[in-house]
Amino acid sequence: MNLRRFDLNLLRALDALLSERNVTRSAERLFVTQQAMSGSLGRLREYFDDELLVRVGRNLELTPLGSALVKPVREALWTVETALQTTPYFDPKITQAEFRIAMSDYASFAVLPSLLRFFSEHAPGITCVVEPIDNLSVRKLEFGDLDFCLAPAHWELISGKRLPPEIESCLLFEEDFVCVADPANADVHDNLTLEDYARLDHNLLGLGNGTESLVERTWRIKGLKPRIVARAPSFAALIFMLPRTRITTTAHRRLAEALAPALGLRIVECPLEIPLLREDLAWHTRNAADPLHTYLRETIRQVSRQLTSG
Repeated sequence: MNLRRFDLNLLRALDALLSERNVTRSAERLFVTQQAMSGSLGRLREYFDDELLVRVGRNLELTPLGSALVKPVREALWTVETALQTTPYFDPKITQAEFRIAMSDYASFAVLPSLLRFFSEHAPGITCVVEPIDNLSVRKLEFGDLDFCLAPAHWELISGKRLPPEIESCLLFEEDFVCVADPANADVHDNLTLEDYARLDHNLLGLGNGTESLVERTWRIKGLKPRIVARAPSFAALIFMLPRTRITTTAHRRLAEALAPALGLRIVECPLEIPLLREDLAWHTRNAADPLHTYLRETIRQVSRQLTSG
C-alpha cells in the first residue's frame, strides 16, 4: 500500500465494509450516511482496482482480494488504536476503561461476582461488558471485538477447531460434575450406577450450531444414549427446571451446590467418568504487553485462584 496515495480515513470504512459485507450496516457502524459509505466503497475499489464486494443473489460477498484484506486491515487498525491508547503509567484507582469478555452463564456465576467486587474496591473506573460464549467468540477475539474469552479448555467444543497460534490462554480453574434431581424421583439414589444413570430421563444444554457440551461429548464417546426429554438455553436453567419432575441433570458441582438447596433438590455423585472441566482464559497476543490488559488478565487469574482455594 502506497501511503502517499491512500487516504488513511478510508481504513475504518474498509474494515467496516469487509466485516459487515453491507453498505447500510457499515454506515450505521461508523455513524455516517449510506451515501458517504457508498462513496468510500467507490474510492476503495478505484484504489485497489478490485470490486472488493460483489453481489451474489441478494447478498454482497467478498472477492478473493477482499477476503485477503480482512485480517491485515483489522490488525493495522488495532496497531494504530493501541499506539494512541498507550500511556506512560497505569493506575487502577483512576483509570477509566471498559473491557469485553465472552463466557458461559456458569462462568458468569463462578467468576463474575468476585471479579466485579474486586474492581469495585480496587479499580472503580473499570467496567465489564459480558456476552454469551458461542462458536463465533474465538473469531471475535481474533478481530478485536472481544478482549477475553473465558471458556472450557476444550476449545473445539466452542469453535469447532483448536485455538489459532496468535491466541494465548491459561488455565483458571477445574470443575467436576454431579447429578441433580428432585428428591421425589425414586430412580435417583445415593449409590447411582452407570446403568441406573443411562436409564434416567435427562435434560441437556442446547448450544446449537452442532456444538456439544462436555457432558454430551462424553455420552457420545462412551456410547451412551440417555433419553433427553428437555433442552435448556443455559446451565442454570438445567437445574431450575427440575423441581417436581422426573428429570435428572448432570451439572457443574459449584453451580449445583449453589442452586439445588434453595430449590429443594438433591445432589448425588455422578457415576459417569466425565473429564474435569478446565476453564481457560484466552486473549490475543497483540494485547500481551499492554499494561491495562496485563492488569485485567492478572486480576481474573487472581480471582479464579481464590475461587479454587475457597
